[in-house]
Amino acid sequence: MSAASTALMSVLTLTDDKLSLVLRKGTKVPSTLASVKHSELAEALAQLKIKAQPNKKTVTVVRDAARAGAHKDADFEVCCGEPPQPSQPGRWEWYESLRRPADHAVKNEIAIRIVAPAPPQPGVDLLGGVIPAKDEPTPEPITLNFPPELELQGDGNVVARASGQLKVEGQNVTFQPKYVVEKAHAPEFSVAEFHSDVQVLSDLIGTMKWKVFGNLEVEGHWQAPDIEVFGDVQAKGGIQTNMIGTLRFWHNCTTTYIQVSQVGVLGNLTVENSVQLSELRIGGDMTCSSNPGAVLGSTLVLYGGLRANKVGSENGQRTKIVLLGGDEARTSRIERLLQGTMITYRGEAFTAAVDTSFDSSAPPTAVVGGGEAQPSGEGEANAANNQSETSQS
Repeated sequence: MSAASTALMSVLTLTDDKLSLVLRKGTKVPSTLASVKHSELAEALAQLKIKAQPNKKTVTVVRDAARAGAHKDADFEVCCGEPPQPSQPGRWEWYESLRRPADHAVKNEIAIRIVAPAPPQPGVDLLGGVIPAKDEPTPEPITLNFPPELELQGDGNVVARASGQLKVEGQNVTFQPKYVVEKAHAPEFSVAEFHSDVQVLSDLIGTMKWKVFGNLEVEGHWQAPDIEVFGDVQAKGGIQTNMIGTLRFWHNCTTTYIQVSQVGVLGNLTVENSVQLSELRIGGDMTCSSNPGAVLGSTLVLYGGLRANKVGSENGQRTKIVLLGGDEARTSRIERLLQGTMITYRGEAFTAAVDTSFDSSAPPTAVVGGGEAQPSGEGEANAANNQSETSQS
């Protein structure tokens, strides 16, 4: 055995219960251990008949103490045994595979796991001796009351047979088909998948990343840009994402307004007030015919029809409308099309020479200001068509 290993054995102390090997505070450490090696520590532990793995910082702590002449910090535990464990009561836990939020039940998947109580367990000291377990009874299993949407299986797993929100209060598990989010900016909602309808009672603001496989209803202002919804969307407080990311809606959307946002809607879009400074890709129809019912300074690509009170801009910001549908686009009607607005219809791009109206049932040369309409040129029409190829991508 090396001299360093012998010196190590002299500075380490085995506690009375044989559960810890420690370097005590104030222990003098010879300078010869300033360059002690891991192999020499392993040799010392083997000589002490200790098989437990040492703390990874042991060699560094011993070297520092050797340079200082003594260990000046609190007691340092080099190795530890396995103390006896008390009995563990029965409990429930959210199934580990669920993504946040944790109390979100996933259809046909495990939502909760019931863990059986455990009797007291014996321990093992550093020399291999068995430490008897405490003499105490095993606790009773936990009892939970489940709604019919949940099924308790024999292995203790609880499977949700419907999509919704679970809550556990005492021994009672409650279920509701709609997940209600009171504060969307809470940390547990930063990344989440919802396999049910969701109602957000607060503003939807932040860098959260959500996938909603049901319908989404937002009571407050919507600013979060990375949201994908596979059901219907109702944004009561309006949408403004400041052109960060693209909102992706796979069905219909109804909102108060859209400002400075990029939105893709596979179904129909209904906007109560206005669309401003935004880029929209719409697979169905769009309606913006309430008060004021305006589309200003924006780019719209639609496969369905467009109905709006006013389209264009009164402060020089260009508005472009691209109607890609066939029969669907013929339902388009714009009560007031402002001068300078670009519109592509039936493969041709035009610019309104004066304030006018638009009716897709009329011939292309008449729908934008009668004979005063000015074609924008073949190149611009092709550019609009190329742009439309990326819609809903």
